[in-house]
Amino acid sequence: MIWVILLAMAALAAAALLLPLRRTTQALPARSAYDLEVYRDQLAELERERARNLIGEAEAKAARAEIARRMLAAADENAAPAIKPGRARGWIAWTLGAAAPAVALALYAVLGSPNVPSVPHAERRVAEATADEKARAQVTRMVATLAERLQQNPDDLQGWLLLGRSLNALGRYGEAVTAWRRVMALSGDAVEHAGSFAETLVQAAGGVVTPEARTNFERVLAADPLDVRARFYLGLAHAQAGEDRAALQMWTDLLAVSPADAPWVADVRQRIRETAATAGIDPASIAPSPEVVRAAEAARRDRGPSAADVEAMRRLSPEARRDMVRGMVEGLAARLEAEPGDVEGWRRLGRAWHVLGERDKAVAAIAKAAALAPDRVDVLTDYAEILFDESAGDAQDPRFFDLMRQILKRDPDNADALWYVGIAEARAGNRAAAAEMWRKLRDRLPADSPERAHVEQRLETIATPN
Repeated sequence: MIWVILLAMAALAAAALLLPLRRTTQALPARSAYDLEVYRDQLAELERERARNLIGEAEAKAARAEIARRMLAAADENAAPAIKPGRARGWIAWTLGAAAPAVALALYAVLGSPNVPSVPHAERRVAEATADEKARAQVTRMVATLAERLQQNPDDLQGWLLLGRSLNALGRYGEAVTAWRRVMALSGDAVEHAGSFAETLVQAAGGVVTPEARTNFERVLAADPLDVRARFYLGLAHAQAGEDRAALQMWTDLLAVSPADAPWVADVRQRIRETAATAGIDPASIAPSPEVVRAAEAARRDRGPSAADVEAMRRLSPEARRDMVRGMVEGLAARLEAEPGDVEGWRRLGRAWHVLGERDKAVAAIAKAAALAPDRVDVLTDYAEILFDESAGDAQDPRFFDLMRQILKRDPDNADALWYVGIAEARAGNRAAAAEMWRKLRDRLPADSPERAHVEQRLETIATPN
């Protein structure tokens, strides 16, 4: 039955398309006739705009003259003979029109699924909306469970981080601010979380960059001059404060550090145009800051080898490849000696020397990064990883244990820090302090994990009689 219906529908559609082609002797109006109608509409619209004072009299006069010139040209064309469709073209159209339904049906027979029941569009929309609502409800329940758990364990930094991000995703920015405040308190106001905290403050304030948000964005930018989020919002803060030139400078610098195809570039350019127009400032007069240009160029140089470089390296011998990498690393080291304030550069250099087996150079480089950013847990973690000696067991470099204590101070739930600070306390004879660290770590690990079993074994070795 379905095929009968489809054939009937195809025949009706073909007839509707082909019947007009039988009138092959009827002349078609010239294109200029339609143009004249368009120009008449333009004249009428022009008069309406002039009546509403949307344009001046001089502009209206010039527009009338141009439209009149085009109407005269169109009138001349309209005097030419009308066009008749050729008989050959009509037969081609008939042939194609008749063949199209047959081809469509043949393709459907091969590729289609006529026996599959259809689902009305409205029902699909309802089903999709229902699925979205169920997913959101599930996330909401998980957030509520997490919030309840954090009431029992208020010092769980990772839990507060997850809660803050989840509330942001749900658009509950007021509650998210509370979660992020707890993150900042537990992390010692770590700059690595300051950007997310500041952005949440802006969202909770309806897009207004509050003084507290501005202070945190300034901290982020001081630590990383290439942070695009901080630059965007600081530009917005300047604009909201009426500091238009400062806003334009911040956004111009943002474009300088952004990839050309970054998704935010178009929006930033639009804001620059609008702000410049409102303030009466020529945007071309705002050049990127020299220090920002240098930082962006350094980041591009340090971003790593291109695809062509990788292919060239693949063809090299292992010795030649190592020499090439070493040359790139030494180039980075030379650049950092001239620009010693680049935290990320020193981190990259430390990791690179570490991979090359140059431990002393790696330690020296990462130590400079840690000196520039002493509150960043990620930098301290890099430093500790480079200092760590697998062959030393529990007898690690004292600097390693000191770094673990610093990390634990900023991130009280850091698993590595809890483990190694516990080892340090045990080696110092502080069995109770070691047990406290390891019990806290144990309680955070899954009950059936081998890591938890290992921690419990350590607890047994330092257990004291009651």
